[in-house]
Amino acid sequence: MADASADLVLLNPPFHVGAAVHDGVARGLFAEAARVLRPGGELWCVWNSGLGYRPALREAVGPTRQVARNPKFTITASRRA
Repeated sequence: MADASADLVLLNPPFHVGAAVHDGVARGLFAEAARVLRPGGELWCVWNSGLGYRPALREAVGPTRQVARNPKFTITASRRA
């Protein structure tokens, strides 16, 4: 997708490579989502609550708010500045 071409990206990033827990794929997907989002566009993301992706989302995309959370999953919305 072209840079700044999307208003909304929905993402459920993987948290492992093979059997190993690894956040590298997720961080790459956050960066790509930021690249394709227009200013004001949002990345909505669902992820395992124990992973703590919120700082990485804030760094890659922008302000991030929690939409919902339970012991297993968290849903966040990050807005591109």
